[in-house]
Amino acid sequence: MKKKKIKFLTYQQQLDLLRDHGLIITNDRIGIEILKSRGYYNLVNRYKEDLYEKGKKEYPIETTLEDLDKYHRIEDDLRNILFRFTLNVEQRLKENMSYALSSNFGVDPKQYLDPHNFNSRHASRTENILYDFEKILKRPRTEPLRYYKKNYDVVPPWILLNDAMLGETRMLFGILPFELKLYIVKSMFPIAEQYFGSRPENNQDEWHNYVFWQTEEELDKKVDIEHGDPLIVEKVAKHLESNLKNNLIELFSTMIRSINDFRNALAHGDRIVHFKSRYNLKYKQVNLVIESDVTENEFNKKKFGNGIYGILIILLSLLDKYDAMLLIRQLKDWQYQNTRTYNDKKTYNLFIKNCNLPFKFTQKIEDINKSLYYYSDLRKYSPFQRGKYEDYD
Repeated sequence: MKKKKIKFLTYQQQLDLLRDHGLIITNDRIGIEILKSRGYYNLVNRYKEDLYEKGKKEYPIETTLEDLDKYHRIEDDLRNILFRFTLNVEQRLKENMSYALSSNFGVDPKQYLDPHNFNSRHASRTENILYDFEKILKRPRTEPLRYYKKNYDVVPPWILLNDAMLGETRMLFGILPFELKLYIVKSMFPIAEQYFGSRPENNQDEWHNYVFWQTEEELDKKVDIEHGDPLIVEKVAKHLESNLKNNLIELFSTMIRSINDFRNALAHGDRIVHFKSRYNLKYKQVNLVIESDVTENEFNKKKFGNGIYGILIILLSLLDKYDAMLLIRQLKDWQYQNTRTYNDKKTYNLFIKNCNLPFKFTQKIEDINKSLYYYSDLRKYSPFQRGKYEDYD
């Protein structure tokens, strides 16, 4: 196939080309300033398919260059919000993993990086991952790790993991023994606390209650709890409990992989409008952690599990309670700022549609957060008071 030729165009020629495609240029001077700031490719080529009329390579009537710039800014602002909170999830993951490693294996790398402490089912994979962390120890990337190597007898897990990238941390989680994985999952997911009001690691009885409530219905379908053989009932119950724990760990792993995918996309300059993770959340697993008014059919049909809506679900699931409320606050402020005029709202609605986000998605994620036990209890203590955007739809 013959390759297309690229030729240089002045900013004025670029404006004229946009006019040929039906775009309104209200002011050439402002138009040139926008192109100088954004670049023709970043502003036009990246977004034209989103704004073109269906089946045509022309913009709808009355579409302006300022509309393209507004569309670009809407995405940029959302990108910045979501990126910040993925960093918070990463920090929380590293803290919980560090605590699990040091409390079980000690603070010396010779202890907590000992291959015998990890999953031995895939020995070569385990060996490769641990070797990567040994390399980080030998060649620190950040000042804290260099400082600890110089001034302390050992480098504890919380310093080593602070130097690791999210992908490396995720790989290390993947080779942890089952009980440590489960501890981290219980520490980060709002599961037992959703029903009973405290962290499962602080009250093991409440964790068992959570497991009971999640498995009771299935257990009742499979055996006669009241009149059946107690040994059979116990065996089936243990099987269901094992499935529940495995599903929670699988869900958690999928969430961390999706966050890592999203971060990689941002790092490579990819757009978030049509973001699709390689890892898809399963509706039934998600419902083990949060409640949503999105039906399973809608969730699967609209492919919410691996897009931006999936990322929002992950953030709500893995952030601490205050960060989750702050995320919602910032999203509602972002929505308000981008829907103050008719033209703003038109551009915003198009962006939401192209992101494959549900209608009134900010209200949906706020409802999800309200379904967690802590929402009503914390409002009187929350640093985020009711404001003028609180009831905005």
